[in-house]
Amino acid sequence: MVVPKEDDEHEHTEPHPPSWEVLCVLGPYMEPETLAIASCVSTTWLDCFSSDNLWKALLTSRSSQRSSPYEVVLQNTETISYKHLVSAVETDAKRRRKDQVAEAVKILLSDLSFIVHVSTKTKKASVYKMGKDLVFGPNDKFQIEVDVSNAAITAGEEDVRMTWQVMYKGKFFTLADTSRTSLDTKYGWFTEKLEDKCNRKLVGDVKPRFNQDVFEKIGFTIVDSDGWGSLLLDGFLRYLQRFFLE
Repeated sequence: MVVPKEDDEHEHTEPHPPSWEVLCVLGPYMEPETLAIASCVSTTWLDCFSSDNLWKALLTSRSSQRSSPYEVVLQNTETISYKHLVSAVETDAKRRRKDQVAEAVKILLSDLSFIVHVSTKTKKASVYKMGKDLVFGPNDKFQIEVDVSNAAITAGEEDVRMTWQVMYKGKFFTLADTSRTSLDTKYGWFTEKLEDKCNRKLVGDVKPRFNQDVFEKIGFTIVDSDGWGSLLLDGFLRYLQRFFLE
């Protein structure tokens, strides 16, 4: 049997690297590990993702963050590449994090209750959810999703406001209070910077879900915008206890 030539060529076609313009935009927001993995796709991608311009953009972006170790190493680039500088800083940071003793978790998910409010110009919904009804694995990120379909809110409605509150033994804490001009079926959004006792750049990641045009569910996670990683359950509980127990 003869294999068509075009299929054989397609099978061995090397993946095309992203355009340089895309890398310039996305590079500073990507994790160093992600860039390193991308460089393993092919020799072309290796050349592309090893560019000093790309790693310099990442390093420069991170050097502007509060208490960033990159601010110091950015001044020492004469004898070592930007890629190796980033690698050295990240390796040292991982070592120090490994040596740190994690703060003990002092509150239980089962002691928490969540209240979610959603309103538009003409409709509103409030949902109460108990922490004991939420199920998470030991390494799962914290996320809460509630059903608001009974409010019959539809796509395109205006003056949208959503509030997430947590109750712990009679105390209330507002996780996030965010608003939008109108509801869009295609996109979620990030809230403004959340209050945090450790001065991290935390934001809420809001994920609306629709059943055709009906606003069915709303999801919420907390993301650290320095590395765009979501808080795991224990990290979320530590975050709350700094407000509830201090």
